[in-house]
Amino acid sequence: MEAEDVRKTARSFDGVRGVDHWGRPAFRTKKRIFAVIRPDGVWLYLPDERKEFLFEADPATFVKYMWGKHPELILQPERVLKQELAALLREAYEAALPPKKDPASKSNSRAPRRRRAGI
Repeated sequence: MEAEDVRKTARSFDGVRGVDHWGRPAFRTKKRIFAVIRPDGVWLYLPDERKEFLFEADPATFVKYMWGKHPELILQPERVLKQELAALLREAYEAALPPKKDPASKSNSRAPRRRRAGI
């Protein structure tokens, strides 16, 4: 997998824009960065439980990188198929999307006005 495959796939998702992240190409939603192309692989924004699963499943492909006390995931893209790369990027993208607003919970948040006596 080449960096161009990562770029092409990440940019294919709705609303994604490429940004510079400390001199490295990165891809973000409106909410946050979900992938960064690094010299040692591709950093992905994934939920902690998912990262832990991947670290255990294949530690050579999903490298644990400690950022302080917080484990981060660095994908070795040359070790996955193109379809797997696309699925992992999609998963990171979806994890980085802003929460969807539930139209059913769109109630009138303002309390009804009370009329003052004498008016």
